[in-house]
Amino acid sequence: MLLEYVDALRHLGDQLTDTAEGRGRLLIVNGGLTSGKAELLQEFAARADRMGALCLTATAARGLQSLQADVVDQLFHSRGLPAETTEHVTALLSPAVVAAPPGSPDLESLSGSGARAVRDTCAELLQLSRERPLVIGVDDVQFADAFSLQLLLYLSRRMESARIMIVLSKWDWAQPTLPRFYAEVTRLPHGLIRLVPLSEHGIAELITQRTGEQPDPGLVAAYYELTGGNPKLVDALLEDQRTAGVGSPGRWGPAGLATVGSHYQQAVLACLYRWNPQLLEVAEALAVLGDEGSAGPLSRLSGLSMDTTEQVLHTLVAEALLTTGPTPGNYRFRHPAIAKTLLNSLSTTERTRLHLQAAKLLHQQGIGPRPVARHLAEAGIVVESWATGVLRAAAEQALAHDDSCTAVRYLELVMNACTPGTEHDTRLALVHACWRTSPAVSALHLDLLPEGLAMETLSRRDTATLVRHALWQGETETAALGLKVLEASGGAVDDSTIACLRLAERWVYGPAVEEWRRPATRPEHSAEPTGGGSSSCAHAVWDLAAVSTRTGVDHAAAKARRVLENCALDDVSLETVVAAILALLHDGETESAVSWCDVLRDEAARRLAPTWLAVLECLRAAIALRQGDLAAAAKLAITGYERLPASAWGVFIGYPLSILMMVDTALDNHDAAAQHLRQVVPETMFSTVWGAHYLRARGHHFLATDRALSAISDFRAAGGLSERLGLDFPALFPWRGDLALANMRLGRTVLAHQLVTEELEHPRLDVRAKGVALRLLASCSDPSRRQGLLERAIDLLERSQDRLELSRALTAMSRALQRSGQNEQARSTARRASQEARICRTGGEEPAERESPEPDPTVPGPRTATSSVHEQLSEAEARVATLAARGLTNREISGQLFITVSTVEQHLTRIYRKLGVTRRSNLPTRLADRRSAMEGRAQG
Repeated sequence: MLLEYVDALRHLGDQLTDTAEGRGRLLIVNGGLTSGKAELLQEFAARADRMGALCLTATAARGLQSLQADVVDQLFHSRGLPAETTEHVTALLSPAVVAAPPGSPDLESLSGSGARAVRDTCAELLQLSRERPLVIGVDDVQFADAFSLQLLLYLSRRMESARIMIVLSKWDWAQPTLPRFYAEVTRLPHGLIRLVPLSEHGIAELITQRTGEQPDPGLVAAYYELTGGNPKLVDALLEDQRTAGVGSPGRWGPAGLATVGSHYQQAVLACLYRWNPQLLEVAEALAVLGDEGSAGPLSRLSGLSMDTTEQVLHTLVAEALLTTGPTPGNYRFRHPAIAKTLLNSLSTTERTRLHLQAAKLLHQQGIGPRPVARHLAEAGIVVESWATGVLRAAAEQALAHDDSCTAVRYLELVMNACTPGTEHDTRLALVHACWRTSPAVSALHLDLLPEGLAMETLSRRDTATLVRHALWQGETETAALGLKVLEASGGAVDDSTIACLRLAERWVYGPAVEEWRRPATRPEHSAEPTGGGSSSCAHAVWDLAAVSTRTGVDHAAAKARRVLENCALDDVSLETVVAAILALLHDGETESAVSWCDVLRDEAARRLAPTWLAVLECLRAAIALRQGDLAAAAKLAITGYERLPASAWGVFIGYPLSILMMVDTALDNHDAAAQHLRQVVPETMFSTVWGAHYLRARGHHFLATDRALSAISDFRAAGGLSERLGLDFPALFPWRGDLALANMRLGRTVLAHQLVTEELEHPRLDVRAKGVALRLLASCSDPSRRQGLLERAIDLLERSQDRLELSRALTAMSRALQRSGQNEQARSTARRASQEARICRTGGEEPAERESPEPDPTVPGPRTATSSVHEQLSEAEARVATLAARGLTNREISGQLFITVSTVEQHLTRIYRKLGVTRRSNLPTRLADRRSAMEGRAQG
């Protein structure tokens, strides 16, 4: 009979009812090693005891087969048996056990005294069955001793009309043990139960029996996936859930899906340890091999024949401990915890041996370096010369797949195997591998390189790595030497690596660090490069570099886009793509800069590169600060800064610190800004672009805390440094305006006016910088000129989308209007300034289009034309709608109606909603429809 666990339990109960009526029963329960045979016998014995039967149970063990009468001894020491019966049987068995021959059990190995003991013991059992039904259960009978087998056979032949039920469970294994016993016992009348794995329905029924609750279908499916219907494992999972505290009443559902813990793991180990040792050997080999666990390598690693290995694998799959793997012919455990538990059960020596052997086997089969390296890393030692090459190759592959941590692990293993004086190549590889995740660790390896290491002897990549780190740490001479070696190394002069490193050098030290050299082979015209990949990237970078010179200022955004489209993000190109995004930003393409920055941030996060992510988040914070979004800038800057320890930032630490100080100063968080000043920074930073940013930010903190003279000192230092670096651009360093602001604080209005005038006359003045300068000029000019200057400033700052500077300009305008007696407009302007300031601090959003704002998405969608005409526009809205329909801009409407641009925008948002339109061009038609409807209603 093919039965599941629960059905088999019911069937045994029915057979016991027949036994109680005087019809002896012999049943053989056959099943796999995890089919639940032992649990079935235990549960049935408990039920039989409740039904009034006397239950004698025993479990045979593989290691005790030579111990005669062991099973019988267990039977007669069962709970509920009278003590005098146990003593009598023990006396009967003693002579037989003493006389039993050593060695393997055999049905014909019993002496005369042994045979008499069998007869007398059986007589004792038959006598017990006259008092009440007797159940004898033996688990794993295939491991029973010869004497106990003889007794079971003898009793089976004499119990036809006795109230005795014998239940024997045995393992279903392709290589049967004790074939003669099975042949003899199956000649007798018997029932055969073949236990099959539980179905999902059977698992649900078992869980209900165990918990008293109906389980959720999702839980049942998860249990079936993890156990394959093995009742022993189902019970173990239930116990794990109880232990985890998710098995309380009402919780046997999705909230507690498949909690895999120690009970499940130990249940699997118990199954493997209990049976044939070959099962454990193959399972341990699979735990070591992992994804490479096919029959061939498993056979070689376990030392078993191919036939035996395939038989064991078939058995383990049938017993629901294994499933077929992701590729044909491969196997894997049902849960990773099983492999981990098996590995932990091995001694360190044995585990190391198996991993080394696995590495050698896979290497001999020509499998790629990464699987082989994994085993070498698990072993933790290199014992053969071929292993170092494999580990180096695997490290390169790991880096290509953005797995820096694994690459570092492999290279450190190679480092341990290097002989003194030969490790610099591996050390350089570690410098390269560590930088993406930890520049601080990378710098430590850099410091351990031998002094006097000649760059001319290094590979191009190693030289590029040294240049990369020299720039990060502010070591100008090392960076310059490395770049010269790269350019003279015989490679293509427009190689993207050289181009990116040259641009990175300029990004750190400014254009004045060295006259930019276009490659001799590069045509002077701006035709598109014919090559792709590295060549396209190199050409794009050379073009972008020209933007940072004093002469090339045209088409910065176009050149930046070419860089971003052609240069992939990697360790060398990081500064290049950041410089390109900044070029977009300073050329007025803020939205494009934000979009590119966010795309690259997502890529850095996906590729597990915290160094890239830290820099890109600081860049995104700088963009937010330029937009006046202080809330976003603060959040992004602190997140980026804290991704790396302070010691890992090198000279770049000035970037996040300057942003944080500017944000905290703008938010009046002066204690926080002062705390950033306590961070120790490298002295070499003050010869870099980041030093100039840091000095300017510190100056604003000093100015905000009433230390104007200290602020003037820092602003002058920032201006002097920007001039030396060739970056005297107001868009980057408006140091003259900063100085003007500090001097106005000291009452030096004439000097402030002179400084701002110089700033406005600068040839590299962008829209935002001009707007800020005009605001400052208004502050130090005659009151009669202020409103005009501020109107121009507000217009420019609106175009630049810098809400912080716009709020400052609006505040100044409100004061100017108030002084001139225009109180209503002053109040309106002050409200708008307050609104802009609030948005800066809280991160609020403005309408999507300034000239034609879309309806608020939080308001119900546009109404149909029929319903919209019924909603009346206010007089103010009607006036704004009429002018907008004529094609006037928001500023022109503002001027004609004497209201602010912000008020115009607010009116338009309500107008669009009421009329059910989404574009300015739809206004004339919809207003005409509205007038027609109103006239129709009037006539009616």
